Amino acid sequence: MSKATKEPTYVRIAEDIRNRIRQGDPPAGGLLPSEAVLARTYGVARGTARQAVAELERAGLVVSEAGRGRRVVGESGAGVPRAASARYEKIADDIRKRIEDGSLPHGQQLPGEAAMAEDYGVSSGTIRHAFQLLAAEQVITAIHGRGWFVGGPEHTQTRADQVAEALRKEIEAGQFAAGSVLPGETVLAEERGVGRVTVRRALAVLEAEGIIEKRAGKGRIVKALPKGQ
Repeated sequence: MSKATKEPTYVRIAEDIRNRIRQGDPPAGGLLPSEAVLARTYGVARGTARQAVAELERAGLVVSEAGRGRRVVGESGAGVPRAASARYEKIADDIRKRIEDGSLPHGQQLPGEAAMAEDYGVSSGTIRHAFQLLAAEQVITAIHGRGWFVGGPEHTQTRADQVAEALRKEIEAGQFAAGSVLPGETVLAEERGVGRVTVRRALAVLEAEGIIEKRAGKGRIVKALPKGQ
């Protein structure tokens, strides 16, 4: 009977976070995502996320810092060197300024950790640490399975969303007439500067909206738009 009893949700979340800390995500010395971010990531109430964080604090894996959030201590109790700390904080500051001046608008998806690491000449872990610092400040948001976005989750827009929106506007403007065949995924990917998977997801959005339809042997056909569009 006891084996069938499930652990409380907050305990399972705390264990998952503990395992991620052991794997260096976030690394010792890094900031734990805020309760709001954890709640969205795990799809639970903020109170449940708070209980999970409290478990980690009781275990000595994280400590609270006034005005900053919870910093990961790690099971070894070791932090990160000050030089590494300065790097991620400087990168976070640069990203923050780009958001403030509009270079990175709300809703835009940030490049992946690997791409950002190459741009800044640092490790992916340093970029992850910078992202987590900004997330703790609620400047950016992590959407599970999608990536990092500027601002809150209500404004997030993936590259697929952006491609779908651009195609939607082109169809509404008559650039693709009703009954015409859209270019193939490879052509669209090259034109939009994205991968085929991104194009495929964008087309799936338009299919779900009834703007285009997929016909065997022909491709994606533009459907007649409802009157008023």
